[in-house]
Amino acid sequence: MEFEMTQPDPAAIFHRKGWLAAQPEPFRRAWLEVGELRTVPRGIHLYSLGDPPGGIYGLAEGFADVLVASGYQSPFLGHIARPGWWVGEAAAVTGSPRRVEIRARTEMQVCYVSLQDIEELESRFPRLWRSLAQMTVTHLDNALMLASCLVKGDARTKIAGTLIRLAGSDMREDADISVPCSQQELGEMAGLSRNSAGPALRGLERDRLIARETYGWISFNPVRLADKMESDLDRGAR
Repeated sequence: MEFEMTQPDPAAIFHRKGWLAAQPEPFRRAWLEVGELRTVPRGIHLYSLGDPPGGIYGLAEGFADVLVASGYQSPFLGHIARPGWWVGEAAAVTGSPRRVEIRARTEMQVCYVSLQDIEELESRFPRLWRSLAQMTVTHLDNALMLASCLVKGDARTKIAGTLIRLAGSDMREDADISVPCSQQELGEMAGLSRNSAGPALRGLERDRLIARETYGWISFNPVRLADKMESDLDRGAR
């Protein structure tokens, strides 16, 4: 007897992780029904800083660079997004230019929901805009964690806090995850020089809190890492 092989559904991640997974099931299914799955090659931009407003993207597979800037400063790597992450609601809701730049760090599968589809969904789900505001809150939380890491703590604390932030919706999962990130990039996101980031990474590795893999991947358990940082902080406050 022959069996037909079925391909996994890339959109299944949105029922389990991130902003959309926290929405009521009828809304979640309606949102995905109008969404368009797209493959994005590595290095391609979903959009750039200052681009005109458009729809909303969800990351189903792969990793994305989030490049941010303020005023006259050039963009820098602020975040590496992982599957389950959504972006683009600020421009969609306000009709203003894009505030960040999104680039494919690896090949990605994304779900795109257009402005027209969003407006049509509003007639069926009057609380849609409140749901989109919840997406904005997740980005605000990430920005606050970034600001905290940049201004507080020693190099070890900054590196650990940045890794926990990169865990995204997985930061409360007591399991190992991996992020494609070099020492230099991690230092940049933590506000550290490469010379400062290296010893901090090696210290975390000696304590078996992280493992550096081949091709620039870093694996860690975000819950275990956060617990260790809290324990060190409590011990230092005594």
